[in-house]
Amino acid sequence: MSMDIQVSMDSLHRLADRIAQLGDMDTRPLMDELGAAVVSQTQRRIDSEKTGPDGAPWDPWSESYAKTRHEGHSLLIASGDLSDSLEHILGISGDHAEVGSNLVYAAAQQYGLDMSVIGTHRRIQIPARPYLGISTENEEDLVALVDDFVDRKLREM
Repeated sequence: MSMDIQVSMDSLHRLADRIAQLGDMDTRPLMDELGAAVVSQTQRRIDSEKTGPDGAPWDPWSESYAKTRHEGHSLLIASGDLSDSLEHILGISGDHAEVGSNLVYAAAQQYGLDMSVIGTHRRIQIPARPYLGISTENEEDLVALVDDFVDRKLREM
């Protein structure tokens, strides 16, 4: 199962007039920069911030699960696979980048999980710990990237 978020030029209205000056610019290099930046922002969220894109802290582990963890483990980090699995790809037309993970459990971490295990009396409950998304600070960083990209392209003209 994979999941993704999309960062497109449509979400960056503030720069629309400047970008229009560039005409039919190839946006693939820009989308590649934005995708890489979102991956980096998301890895930082997982590795150190421990909050969703909205700034809300993630729910802590349950008491019983916390007893199975050891030093070096933290929320969404046991071996680092989730953070390491994050990648970005460019859309065919080059006008957007998709960011996500293809790990089977990635969606359960993002959206949460509540299910009974068939044939047992066990219930698995994982609270949602959204890590994909763009915070206000992330958006400001992305806007600055677009602004720098546009400046470079206008200087080349």
